[in-house]
Amino acid sequence: MEITFRPYGPADIPWLTRVWNDVLEDGVAFPGEELYSEPDFAAFLSQQDAVNLLCLDGEPAGYYILHPNNIGRCSHVANASYLMDKRFRGKSLGKPLVADSVKAAKELGFRGMQFNAVVASNLPALTIYKSVGFRKVGTIPGGFRLKNGVYSDMYILYLPLVGE
Repeated sequence: MEITFRPYGPADIPWLTRVWNDVLEDGVAFPGEELYSEPDFAAFLSQQDAVNLLCLDGEPAGYYILHPNNIGRCSHVANASYLMDKRFRGKSLGKPLVADSVKAAKELGFRGMQFNAVVASNLPALTIYKSVGFRKVGTIPGGFRLKNGVYSDMYILYLPLVGE
């Protein structure tokens, strides 16, 4: 199995939109609730600093988006979102995906990465983030409403990309 990375292109928009909407429909990891149309999602992607696909043997399997976590005086800290096509989950592709985003963030000049809302029950993601060096810097009790209406804690995670 060969893992490669590449930037997205216009032909990827239908797949990217479907995978994003799948995660939204699951209702356990991303805060959004409204599904995207392909044109709206293409516009959203065009605003990102990076959108890179992880390909397994040439086939898109997952991707990440990368952008500043905030504006102005806080824009040197990156934020990213990760998505894996359901057909490729459980194949140990998450860590390479996150590691590539960290590399891309460094190359873009970000000084750190912050995740604002990692759901406490998302153990696979938390395991990957910890293995890459992220640390939990805060907890928002009941900060995430799961699709079933139950409120879950969410964590704020941080990874410095330059010496502290």
